[in-house]
Amino acid sequence: MKKGLFKRRPKRTTLGKMFAKAMILPVILTVAFAALLNLGIEYLACEQAQKQQSRFESQLIQSIQFNEEKSGKFGDKINGISMKMGFGTFYDVLYEELTLPFIGGASSMTDKNGIAVSALIDSSGNVIATNSAKMWCVVRFGDKPDDICWLYCDPAEVNIPEVDKLVNDHIQGEYSDDHYYSYDIISAYINIDEHKMIPHEIKIYEIRKDEEDYESLEEHFRNAEVIVINADAEGFELMEFYADKYSDTDIVKTEYPSCGFENIWGVEKSKVDKEINDNYNNHGEGYNYESDYRFVVNESIIHRNVFFNGEKCTLFMDYKVNVWTRSIIKMYIFFVTVFFLFLTFIAFLRCWSRNVKNKAQYAFEDYQRALTNNLAHDLKTPLAVIGGYAENLMEMRKDSGDAKELQYLSSIMNNVSYTDDIIAKTLKLSETEQKKKLNKKKVDIKALAEKCAEKYKDAFEERGIEISIEGSGEVNADEDSLSLAVDNLISNAVKYTRNDGSVKITVSKKEFVIENDTAEDIDTKELKMPFVKGDKARSDKSSSGLGLSIAEAAAVQNGFALKLSCKDKKFKAMIEM
Repeated sequence: MKKGLFKRRPKRTTLGKMFAKAMILPVILTVAFAALLNLGIEYLACEQAQKQQSRFESQLIQSIQFNEEKSGKFGDKINGISMKMGFGTFYDVLYEELTLPFIGGASSMTDKNGIAVSALIDSSGNVIATNSAKMWCVVRFGDKPDDICWLYCDPAEVNIPEVDKLVNDHIQGEYSDDHYYSYDIISAYINIDEHKMIPHEIKIYEIRKDEEDYESLEEHFRNAEVIVINADAEGFELMEFYADKYSDTDIVKTEYPSCGFENIWGVEKSKVDKEINDNYNNHGEGYNYESDYRFVVNESIIHRNVFFNGEKCTLFMDYKVNVWTRSIIKMYIFFVTVFFLFLTFIAFLRCWSRNVKNKAQYAFEDYQRALTNNLAHDLKTPLAVIGGYAENLMEMRKDSGDAKELQYLSSIMNNVSYTDDIIAKTLKLSETEQKKKLNKKKVDIKALAEKCAEKYKDAFEERGIEISIEGSGEVNADEDSLSLAVDNLISNAVKYTRNDGSVKITVSKKEFVIENDTAEDIDTKELKMPFVKGDKARSDKSSSGLGLSIAEAAAVQNGFALKLSCKDKKFKAMIEM
């Protein structure tokens, strides 16, 4: 009953304090998750890109050594190789399932700081074909398959500022997370024999990647006109193209000649030239791997011997994955944030649930304390009356009363005194637990211990107990409540130290320790609970069983902790500052 009714209560807390402590684990888990996700993204991105590079390398070797351009659609084999190299400009850097459309595609893209360069170079160091950016279109002169012809425009060959800008804007659009471009070729200068073209008039559509609303394209297009005025235009014919027409039945009617823009494939020529100048060598085939990230390779430079038109050449490839693009950073932040918010929500729910239970518990404790205080106050008056009557009867019968009668009166007075002491200490414990405002200042802990020990000097001498106080130190505390804790610990030592034993007090700025000899080892597990005296030797009526409870409450008020232990008949009480 005592353990259930007077169980030592933990220090009260609030929802805010509980939540602050509970958030330590979510923060630690989020940091760990962020680190693992960081490594995972780097590994997946680099490994996936390297697999694509290996696959693309095999395709290029196959195309260079074995495929021949027989249809005449591309003009010659070099054009076909250049087009295929242009296909290898962009690669996936994350699996599509991991990407978030509303953040921006993290797959099927590269970054302007990444590298995807390929080139075919002969034994003399002459560049035969590269994946530098070229514009490709398909011209149709009729309905038959033989009426189709692929044309390309190489900005490096025509050297026209308008074409350079058009191609550069397109490449930057591919790098961008926001927009890209589409085109309608209205007219162009074409050279059928060489499969070349120079755009003359083009409609350019700027399309936002998050709003592919093709019905509103007309609101976004702008006209660009390219006019060739130099002698390099010789051999080219200006040709206007018809647009496809749709009938009421949605059947496409094509008038010829028509021109369909395919794409601008490749990367900046300056990037191709730089990688060839910096990393190409003619010492034979080999691989060179470098890494900017932990545990993964994100750049590979390849030299492969291939035969092109019977001549030994080198396939040069330089791939570098720039993992932390803007869209991937946004995706990374999104996943980490969602993970943290989820853990935060779980922590809040747990704290809120505990706070509801705590409020109910605190309300019951307050009711219990108020009931105990009221009961203690109500008992003081009748006890005082009983004690007074007993004392008067003792005085009246001290000469005429028999021994047994006087013994009964003495027992009544002793029990009244014992009960009155319990009530006083119960009220003191309640007062100490409820005290909130403290007057903290520097307190000399040794001087405080000497002052409290002086009160029990006669009791120590009477029982032959030797007491010593060692050490020194000052602590920031409320002197009254700390004095109450120290006094109760010394009082406890006075009562339960064996005769001719010793009490040793050691003080420092970090702890107050009092150690005393006992007749036997004591179980200290529940000794700080009210009215618990431990063993039979501690169950006499000289003790209320509240001293250690009061000492702990006073220590906790100052933010300290009281710890008890007993080993080899040495009882030890320690206040950790």
